Amino acid sequence: MTVVRKKNFAALMSLWLTFSLLGASAPVAAEEGDYPPFETEVIVRTVNQFKDKEDVRNFVELAERHGVDVISMNVKQDEDDEVPSGSVFYRSRIAPIAEGYEDFDALREVVAQAHAVGIKVNAWIPQFHDQQAFLRNEDWQMQALKGGVRMPFTGSNGSEYFVNPLHHEVQQYERSLIREVVENYAVDGVVLDWIRFDDYNMDVSDYTIAKFKAQFGYSPLDIDFDKESARRKQWNEWRTEQIGRYVGDVRQDISRSSRPGARLGVYVLPPQFAEVGQDAAKFKQHVDFVAPMAYFDDWGYDSEWVYGDDSGILKDVRDRLEGTPARIVPTLDQDWTDDEYREIYGGIRQNYPDVERLSFFAYGAWTEDELADIDKRTGWPASGEQDYAAKLPAKWSARNIGSMPGTASYHASKKQFTLGGRSTDVWGQSDLLNFVYQPVKGDAEIVVQVKSLDRADDWAKAGLSIRESLAADARHVDMVLTPGNGAAFQYRAETGGETVDRTAEASSPGWLKLSRAGNTFFGFVSADGRSWTQVGSIRVPMNGRAYIGLALSNPGEDSAGKAVFGNVKVTP
Repeated sequence: MTVVRKKNFAALMSLWLTFSLLGASAPVAAEEGDYPPFETEVIVRTVNQFKDKEDVRNFVELAERHGVDVISMNVKQDEDDEVPSGSVFYRSRIAPIAEGYEDFDALREVVAQAHAVGIKVNAWIPQFHDQQAFLRNEDWQMQALKGGVRMPFTGSNGSEYFVNPLHHEVQQYERSLIREVVENYAVDGVVLDWIRFDDYNMDVSDYTIAKFKAQFGYSPLDIDFDKESARRKQWNEWRTEQIGRYVGDVRQDISRSSRPGARLGVYVLPPQFAEVGQDAAKFKQHVDFVAPMAYFDDWGYDSEWVYGDDSGILKDVRDRLEGTPARIVPTLDQDWTDDEYREIYGGIRQNYPDVERLSFFAYGAWTEDELADIDKRTGWPASGEQDYAAKLPAKWSARNIGSMPGTASYHASKKQFTLGGRSTDVWGQSDLLNFVYQPVKGDAEIVVQVKSLDRADDWAKAGLSIRESLAADARHVDMVLTPGNGAAFQYRAETGGETVDRTAEASSPGWLKLSRAGNTFFGFVSADGRSWTQVGSIRVPMNGRAYIGLALSNPGEDSAGKAVFGNVKVTP
């Protein structure tokens, strides 16, 4: 990503810290489910992940299997490692195509395969760290003042190449690549990276000096860049304003393109890096989201810095975005401990409830284990309830929500699920039920035949449910049959709110269907599974990722009460 990685920069501090903003204790370890699942974005370095179509196919299959919602794909090389920065991974008529990709349009392949399975694709486009542009024109090179001498800036190790973010020709070149991508590829968004300087002492090229001097009447070479002063502050503010205007120009380019709805985001460094001239407040009106790089251990901070104190990165970005609808998408590492993730997820849940998506960066190729680990954490932290052991088909899990006893089994030859339970109910502000479920993303439909409902209370409910989380008080919509009160379409529209139902005449055995289109849910009943009657529909604002499955609640106390479900079909 934007700054050279500094793993093990400092030893990790204690993981169980006090929330400074709320005065509450740090979240305790738990399993997923109490919260709506976070959406998942993975940031992919093309040079390490996609060499050919087979690589794309394999990765997209893994991404779909493990609940990835967005792939942020590197369409222009970010670092000067495997290939020079500024090389591209698509059929460009403007920039040099990366070696090995002359006959493989990686961007087109990723967009096609990801969209085929409902995964969005953002074009991650680094800007001013660009060796190809650096070598293209000497006047474009970023100039730094070192020891009183101006020289091209090539990073701390002499092998990184930066161009001047303020030069109009550099800006025109970089914007032309963004326009080329947006016009020719069905990307869902663009994420800018490397829109910054590296320190106060740059850019000091003749071009920038003339531009600054014309506005303020003195040369930036007259500034002591090593000391805080009014002039250095003015210099940095001016540079930061120019970066903000650049983002505004990019937004205008996208708005005027054939894909004006493409979302625009920016990866940003922590607030402690003031010297780079990057401030989200300067471009907040132009972006849909900002992705703060919250690599606490890389930057030498403890984990609470991500979500907590006044100097923390999410607090800083939220303050800078105030007054705009721009979203925060925290960008996290993929190699922290479970305890660290539980703590940080808990802090984000409590302090930043509007955060819906988490983004994860891996410098190397993503592995299946890494994607699976992210997927298992999407609902963290939780109350301590866990799935119970049950022999079920792949993708299905079983949980007693509300911690009441229940059982589940699957008869493979009959293709039937059997659920048992007692002393439970889905009603009021909190539920007790047996739930056999699987995660689902976006629009979905589930159909089932309730074959029998035995030794159960008249208000036992057997049928279908879509729940925003696995918490007892979660938003949910259900379509169920009862032994003595017909069919019920019921829902809880707000977390912890009251449950409402609509009933219709029906009996077991019978068929049920529950579907979701956006935030609108529909419930149907049928005697034969062919002719359907709609019982109800309702709009419930629900997270894009939810849990869908078979539900049984039974207020009765007969331990032999059970429901048998057949012909179960889930269609995403």
